[in-house]
Amino acid sequence: MRTLDRHIAALFLRNLAVILLVLVGLYGLIEFIERVDDFIEYHAALANYLRYPLHKLPFMLDQSLPMAILLAAFATVGLLARTSQVTALRSCGIGLWQTTRPVFVIGALLCLATFFGNAWLVPWSARESSYILSTEIKGNKPAAHTTENLYFRDERRIISVAESFPERREVRGLTVLELDESFHLSRRVEAVLAHHQEGGLWLLTEVTERVFNPATQDIVSFNRHRELSLDLGRPPEEMLEIWYKPQEMSFGELLNLDRRLQQAGHDASRYAAEWQLRLARSATPLLMVLLGVPFALHRGRKASLGLGIAVSLVTFLAYFALQAIGMALGTAGLLPLPLAAWAANLLLLLVGAWLFLTLDS
Repeated sequence: MRTLDRHIAALFLRNLAVILLVLVGLYGLIEFIERVDDFIEYHAALANYLRYPLHKLPFMLDQSLPMAILLAAFATVGLLARTSQVTALRSCGIGLWQTTRPVFVIGALLCLATFFGNAWLVPWSARESSYILSTEIKGNKPAAHTTENLYFRDERRIISVAESFPERREVRGLTVLELDESFHLSRRVEAVLAHHQEGGLWLLTEVTERVFNPATQDIVSFNRHRELSLDLGRPPEEMLEIWYKPQEMSFGELLNLDRRLQQAGHDASRYAAEWQLRLARSATPLLMVLLGVPFALHRGRKASLGLGIAVSLVTFLAYFALQAIGMALGTAGLLPLPLAAWAANLLLLLVGAWLFLTLDS
């Protein structure tokens, strides 16, 4: 790598590190302010005050990185323009592409890092932080748990789960409704926690059991159990994975579940939309560079950091708003999912290309 490339790459990386540190710090502060009431209310252990933000750090980095890259690209090229370094390089026969090449190369490498991070690390971060908050912190008060999301229905049984943690083979907020031959409710079992055991049984914890008279729907018996074993009639993989939030699944899990659901004739659009969206977001770092570099060159000596922050914030909000609209249209079936996921990227690509083409030589 030439000396010039090393100089510009070092300048860009230094700006990126500082900006990313500030953005993640702000994100973490806002997250702490939002969660501190829960920590206090549920008497969270001191260790959880540290474990929760540490487990959520990869997720916060992923959310902050696009804006940080855009700001860093603007700040780096803006500094070169304000100090007339771009003019000096042009007078020496070094073109704009040669000057900004290190920034684009780093942007491409960050695309790969974003893809691999979104494939495993970021879902793991969302999953673990969710588990710490809902189970290790809020789990101190089981009565606060409610379950209303009915999902499985067997011939005479409906199973509802509020949250699932497949890597731990357990679910929270379990409700089982058993019906008679006429589909009248005969038994209702509610459990705060259910853990899969060897042999196919599930061990339910903090259980409330009600038995009904199917004809009159009067309660025949009411019991509370510390623990209760129950056969839910489904393997743990099927029982757990179906409730996994798409954003908490690895890329391989999403593809596998998408394929299995389609083969079984079920709607897999929410899982297909998630992996399509992750692919599209993996290109975001390079797109942010493509926007930041020409805009800074357009401003020349007027490229101030305050302007860069304002433009970056507007661009960041517009990009994610367009992406959200596109995915809403895609999941509703109004647009093909690949087009819905990539529409915002294509629009930014056109804007960046136009900015480059309109640069004054």
